[in-house]
Amino acid sequence: MTRIIKLQHTEIAGCIFVDKIAGLNTHTPEYGQRGCVEIYEEELDRKLYTVHRLDKATSGALVFATSSEIAAQLTQAFEQHKVEKKYLFLTDKKIARTEFTYESFIQKEKNVFVSRDTQEPNSKTSFKWVKALGPYQLWEAVPHTGKPHQIRLHAEANGIAVLGDSDHNGTNHFRLCLHSQVLGFELNGQKVRYETPLPGWAEDDFTADPEEQILTEAFQRRERMYKFSTLTDECLRLAHRELDTYRIDQYGEYLWVYWYKESDPTVQDLLRFEKIAKKYHKKILVRKMLNRGEDPNAEVLWHIGNTASRWQAKENGVIYDLRSDTGLSPGLFLDQRENRLWVKNHAEGRSVLNLFSYTSGFSVVSALAGAREVCTVDVSQNFIDWSKHNFTINGLDPEAENHEFWVQDCILFLKGTIRRKRKFGMIVCDPPSFGRSKNGVFSISKNFDELLINCMYCLQKDGLLLFCTNYEKWTTGDLHLRLNKLKKDFSFKILPAPAQGLDFELPDQEPLMKSIILRKN
Repeated sequence: MTRIIKLQHTEIAGCIFVDKIAGLNTHTPEYGQRGCVEIYEEELDRKLYTVHRLDKATSGALVFATSSEIAAQLTQAFEQHKVEKKYLFLTDKKIARTEFTYESFIQKEKNVFVSRDTQEPNSKTSFKWVKALGPYQLWEAVPHTGKPHQIRLHAEANGIAVLGDSDHNGTNHFRLCLHSQVLGFELNGQKVRYETPLPGWAEDDFTADPEEQILTEAFQRRERMYKFSTLTDECLRLAHRELDTYRIDQYGEYLWVYWYKESDPTVQDLLRFEKIAKKYHKKILVRKMLNRGEDPNAEVLWHIGNTASRWQAKENGVIYDLRSDTGLSPGLFLDQRENRLWVKNHAEGRSVLNLFSYTSGFSVVSALAGAREVCTVDVSQNFIDWSKHNFTINGLDPEAENHEFWVQDCILFLKGTIRRKRKFGMIVCDPPSFGRSKNGVFSISKNFDELLINCMYCLQKDGLLLFCTNYEKWTTGDLHLRLNKLKKDFSFKILPAPAQGLDFELPDQEPLMKSIILRKN
C-alpha cells in the first residue's frame, strides 16, 4: 500500500509551485495549525522557504523555494517588483471603464488595511475588464507592487469590490472570488512561468445557482489538491462541510451522496446530481441518512445511471468491496484514510487487533504491510463475512493461521483476552458513538473509560493504540482530557495522530473524526 492520493505540485528550477485552495493560510497562523508551507513540507519531506504570501481567502499560484539561496533571489525579485503577477476576480458591480490603472497609499490602521489617495502612493494596480458572466463581471488585475490587500482595496476604491470581500464592501458570497492565476520571473538565467487553470467561477459554464456554485468550488478544490479526475478507481471525499445538507464521496466509478435532510431530494436536487454524473462520467447513489429512531434497515436510495448493488474501488491501491444494499454506508469510511496509512507504516512485524472492525480496512492494510498476526473483531457476522471477502480480493487468505476473525462484542472480547493474558503490539479501536447488540447498548460517552482501560491491559510494552471517534459532542481536546483516568494505572506517551486529509477539514477546522495514538511504556 503506497500513497496514491497525493497533493499536487509543480517543481521548476528549484521552486515548488502550488495551486493554493481558498481557506488555507500560506504558513501556520498559530501553534498547532498547519499552513500551506507546513503541509507541503510534510508531504514532500523537504524544507521549503516562503518568499511571498497569499491571503487565506485567496486561491491560486503560490511559490516556495527549496533552498535558502533560491529564497534570497526570489525575495529580492518580489521586493524589486520583477515578478510577473496576474489575478482574476469577480464582482457584481458594473462601471463604465474597462481598463485603467490606480495608485494609492496603503497602510495598516487599528489592525485594518486602508487605502488613501491623499498621500504619496506606495501601491499600483492595473485593471482590465474580461467579460460578463451572468450577473457578474470578470476582471483581470496586475499588481505592480505587493502591498497587503492591494487588489481588494483598489477594486473597492473604483466601485468594483471583489465578490465575497466582506472586509472591503464586497457583496456577501460563500467565498472571496479572487484568484492568483500567473507567476513569472527569471531565475539564474532561466525564465520561469507558472499558470493555474481557471477557477470555476471564471469559466464560461459558470452557473448562477448558489448550490451548484458551492459544489463546483468543492469539486475543483479536490482537483487542485489531488487531481481527482485522474484517480478514477480511487476513493476520496468530494464535498464535505461546504454544504450542511449532504456529503459526497467518490468510490471509484460511483459517487455516494449522504443525504442528511429530513425531506427527500427534490427533482432539482436530482437534476443537479445528474449534471455532475455526466460531467465526471460517474454513477451516483443518493442515500438518505435516517434518524436513530427509524428502522436502520429501511432502504431509501436514489439511483442515477446504470448502477449495481456491488462494485469495487481502491484506496491508495488497496481494493475494497462496496455495497449499496447493506446499511447506511457503502463499506469504507474515507475519513480514516490517513489513519489506515499510519497503520500500514507501523504494522509490520506486530500482532494487530482491530476492534469494531466494520469491513476491516485496518485489518487488510495491516496484513498487506506484513503484520505478524491480525485479529479482527466485530459483533456483526455480516461484517465479518464482508471483511473476509476484502482479504480475498487483495490476495490475502482469510483462513490463514495468522488471520483471526471473531463475531463478538468487543468489550467482552477484551475481557476474555485479559483473562488469557494475551497481548497485542497494536490495537485499532474505532467504536461507533452508539450501538445495540444482543449484549446490550454501547455508548462511547458511557463506555469510553472501560474500553480504553481494557485496551491498555491488552497492549504489550511499546505497543501502539490508535483510538478514533466521530462522537459529535467531543472535540480533540475533550478526548485528550478523558485520558486522565488512564494515567492512574498506566504509563504511556501520546503520539501525534495523522492530520486529516484536506478533502475533509482544513487545518483551522475542528475535525469530525478525532484520533489519538498512545504508546505504552
